[in-house]
Amino acid sequence: MLQWREKLRNLYLATMPAKKDDPDYVALRGHIPKELFRKFKLFCLEREIDNSQGLEDLLKEYFDWKDSQQKQDGAA
Repeated sequence: MLQWREKLRNLYLATMPAKKDDPDYVALRGHIPKELFRKFKLFCLEREIDNSQGLEDLLKEYFDWKDSQQKQDGAA
């Protein structure tokens, strides 16, 4: 059985080149606290996705939530 780091690396390598070469994607980089990073890595491992897909999923979910909150505030 693959170690979790090797498994994550394989997922990363399998998906990264397609997005890297896609003109509709851009790179995003930042610094976050270690504990938040650990939670993010666990989130990605549990879903068997790479960091890029995990970040995309979380950002989409956040902005969908934020848009729905703004619609509710506007309807009130």
